[in-house]
Amino acid sequence: MADDKPDVARLVEEGAKAIGLAIAPEYRANVILNVERSLMIARPLLEIELEDELMTAPVFRP
Repeated sequence: MADDKPDVARLVEEGAKAIGLAIAPEYRANVILNVERSLMIARPLLEIELEDELMTAPVFRP
C-alpha cells in the first residue's frame, strides 16, 4: 500500500454513488471517519507480502 494518504472523502462519495447509496449530510463526516479508521486497521494486513507459491486451504464440506 502506498504511503500516500487516500482522499477518503472522495472514496466515500464515489463509492456511495457507485452503489446508489445516499448519505445524509449530517452523517457524512462520521462515515468518512469510520472509513479512515477501517483503512488504518486494514493497513498492516494489506502490507504483508505473500509468497507466490502459497496454496489455498482445503474447503471443509460436512
